[in-house]
Amino acid sequence: LLSSHLQTKSEELQTWMNTPFVTNPAYPENKIYSTPSGNQVRSKSEVLIDTFLYQNAIPFRYECLLQLGDKTIFPDFTIRHPHTGDFYYWEHFGRMDDPLYAGKVFSKMQLYTSNGVVPSIHLITTFETQEHPLNPDLISKIIQHYFLD
Repeated sequence: LLSSHLQTKSEELQTWMNTPFVTNPAYPENKIYSTPSGNQVRSKSEVLIDTFLYQNAIPFRYECLLQLGDKTIFPDFTIRHPHTGDFYYWEHFGRMDDPLYAGKVFSKMQLYTSNGVVPSIHLITTFETQEHPLNPDLISKIIQHYFLD
């Protein structure tokens, strides 16, 4: 009787991937890079992350609304673990050599942790500066560690 209402985890995640969601309305003109998944993203590093997630069939959304307490944010990537369905968030901080930007990063990290989203548990973070760009090998290792082991 309930079989038509029950989905396997894979079917549930596929439905989640294909369901429309609220995206970040700020600065749409900055979404200038196309990805194989069909997303328009803001940086070359986000292209790499998006591509690796897509190629590894990891269910994700780009800049999906997340409510943390009374604050609304849009993590770069909201990810569902392909086997458990658990939620993960991936924030890439690409201008860490800019002191003003770095200050905002630390405020955002505090918001996450004060709402129970802890770095290295369900919050994945990557950082870069002009001198030290994001390494594709690191992205691959992160995906392997969190989602493919």
